[in-house]
Amino acid sequence: MSGESQSKPFGPASGGAGPASATGSTKIERKQLLILLVLSLSLAIIVIDATIVIVAQYQIQKDFGISLKDLEWITSLYALVFGSFLLTWGKLSDEFGRKRIFVAGISLFIIGSIVDGFSQGLSQILVGRIMQGFGAAMASPSTLSILTTTFTGKARNVAFGIWGATAGAAAVLGPVLGGYFTSDPTLTWRWAFFINIPIGITALVGAAFAIKETRFKDPKYTTDYPGLVFITIGLGSLLFGFIEAQTYGWIVPNNDFAVGGFSWSASNPVSLPLVSIIAGLTLLTLFTLYEVRRLRSGRVPLFDFGLLKFKGFRYGLFTVTIVAMGEFGAVFIISIFLQTVKGLTAFNAGLTFLPMAISVFIFAPVAGILATRFGPKWVVTTGMALEAIALFSLSQIISVENPVYYMYPILVIYGAGVGLAISQLTSTVLQSIPWQKAGVGSGANNTVRQIGSAFGIAVIGAVLVAQISTVGVADLATSTASFSVQQRVALTAALNSGLSGGIDPSFLALFGGNVPAVLSILYDAITQGARWAAFTAGIFVSLGAISSLLIPNPKSAQTAKTTIVAKASRRGASRAVTAIVIAQFAITIVLLVAISNEYKSNYFMQQWISQNASPLGYFLTGYVGPALATIVGGVLIVWKLVLIRRGSEAKSEPTS
Repeated sequence: MSGESQSKPFGPASGGAGPASATGSTKIERKQLLILLVLSLSLAIIVIDATIVIVAQYQIQKDFGISLKDLEWITSLYALVFGSFLLTWGKLSDEFGRKRIFVAGISLFIIGSIVDGFSQGLSQILVGRIMQGFGAAMASPSTLSILTTTFTGKARNVAFGIWGATAGAAAVLGPVLGGYFTSDPTLTWRWAFFINIPIGITALVGAAFAIKETRFKDPKYTTDYPGLVFITIGLGSLLFGFIEAQTYGWIVPNNDFAVGGFSWSASNPVSLPLVSIIAGLTLLTLFTLYEVRRLRSGRVPLFDFGLLKFKGFRYGLFTVTIVAMGEFGAVFIISIFLQTVKGLTAFNAGLTFLPMAISVFIFAPVAGILATRFGPKWVVTTGMALEAIALFSLSQIISVENPVYYMYPILVIYGAGVGLAISQLTSTVLQSIPWQKAGVGSGANNTVRQIGSAFGIAVIGAVLVAQISTVGVADLATSTASFSVQQRVALTAALNSGLSGGIDPSFLALFGGNVPAVLSILYDAITQGARWAAFTAGIFVSLGAISSLLIPNPKSAQTAKTTIVAKASRRGASRAVTAIVIAQFAITIVLLVAISNEYKSNYFMQQWISQNASPLGYFLTGYVGPALATIVGGVLIVWKLVLIRRGSEAKSEPTS
C-alpha cells in the first residue's frame, strides 16, 4: 500500500485528477486563494527572470567588459540548468513533499539572485545563474503539482486560468521591467535580480502559513540513480545543442568554442552542438529503455511511461512541445525588430507588448470559466487558432514604413489566444493523470515546454539569420551607393553572420557617408527576417492547433449516455483523427515543397546552406526531401489505416 500525504487535496476527489475536474463548485475558498497568490508570485519571478535579463545584458556587457559570446551564457546557462532538472525534481517533489521542495527551490532562487545582484564579474554572475536555474527547476513543477492537489472540480479550471494569466503576463512584463531598471539613472541592471528578493521572501512567508505538505511516497521507490544521470545529462546535452547551434553551427562549425579547459575548433568536421544533440538523443533513448525495463522488473521508475496511456497527457505533451516552439520565438523576434528597425529603447519595446500582457491577463481567467462549460479542449484549440491568425497577420504587416501602433490590435488577439490556450493546455495535461503523479506530470509538462521553446528559438533564429543574409546580400548587390571594396567585405561579413555583432556606432563608422544606404540595407534585411520568422512561428502554432484536436475533452466524455452513443462517438473520433493526421501530413509536404522550391531559385539561400548546413542541401535539391517524406509518410499512414481496419473488423466479428 502506498504511503500518501498527511493532507489530501481540497475537495472530494483526492484519488485522481481527471474525473474530478468537471464537477464541483467554481467557488475558491479563502485559504485556497492565498495558496494561489503564493504560487502565482513564485511563478512570476521564475518566468520574469528568464526574460528580464535579456534587455539588461547590454549594460552588463559594458560594465564587465566581456564579449558577446560570453554574454550569451548569462541567458543560456539559466535555461540549460532549468530545463535539465525539471523532470528530476518533479519526481522528487512527489516523493519527499511538494511544499518542502517548493520552499527549498524558492530559497535557492533568492540566494542566486543575491549572488547575481552583487556579482563583480562574469564568473560570479554565472554561478548565480546556475543557482537560480536549479532553484527554478525545484520550484516550478512544485507550483503546478500543489495547484493540482489543492483545487478540484470547476475551481481547478479557474485556478489554472489565473495561473496561466500570471505566466503570460510575467513573460511580457520581464522586458518592460528590465528596460526600466536599465534606463532609469537611479537604478542599475542589478535590480533585474534584486527584484526577486522581496517577492521571493513574500512567497516563502505565505507558503509557511498557507500551504500544507502533500506527497505520494511509494514504499517501493528507491532512488533511481541511473535514471537521474541519463535524464539530466541527456536533457542538458539536448538543450545545449538547441541553444548554441545558432552560434556555433547546426552541422558544420562556424565559430570556435571554449569554456574552462575545453575547446572545440571551427576546423572540426562537425559542430559541437550537433554532437551534443546526438549525445542527448542517445542518452534519452537509454533513459527510456532503462525506465521501461525498471518498471517491468517491479521497481518504481523516475518517470512512469505508463502515464502515456492517458490520452490527455500524451497528446497534451505533444501539443505543448509544438506550441512552445512558436510562442516563445515570436516575442523574441518582434523585440529585436522593435529595438533595431524602429529604434525603440528597451523600455519602450517592452511597453509595446503591454496590450498583449493585458489581453493575456483578461482572457486566462475567462478560459477557466469557458472550460467548465465547453470543456478545456475547445478552449485550447480556439486559443491556438487565434495565436496562429495573429502571427500570420504580423508576418504581413511588419515593415519599415508601418507605424508600431499597427501591431497593437494584433498583439491583443495574440494575447487572447495565449490566455485561452496556455493555462487550459496545462490543466488538460495534469487533469488526465492521478493526482499522486502530479509532480512527475508537471515536471514533464515544463520539460517539454523548455525543450520546445529552446528548439523553436533556435529554428526561428536560424530563419531570421538566413533571411538577413539572403535579403541583405541581395540588396547590397543592387545598391547604387558607392561602397569601397573594404566596406562591401565588412558589410557582407556582417550580413552573413546574421548581424551577430549588432548595429553599433563603431560598426557604422566604417561606412562614412554611406551610413544611410547601409541602414536601409540592414533595416530591410531585419524586417524581412522578422516577417519570415513570424510566419514560421505561425506554422508551429497552427500545427499545435491541429494536434490539440486529438486531446480528449473531459466534459464531452461525461455526457455520453449509452453504449451505442459511445461506440458511435469512438468511430467518429477515429475518423476525425485519421482525417487530421492526413491533413497535417499534406500540410507538411506542401511546406517541404515550398522550401525546396525557394532553395532551387534562391542563390543566396543555397550559399548560406552550403556554408552552414551542407548535408541539408542534398535533401532540398531536386525535391529529394519532399519525395522521401511523401514515400515514408504515405507508407506509414497506409500501414496504420490497414491495422485500424483489421482491428475494427476483429472487434465486429464476435458481435455479428
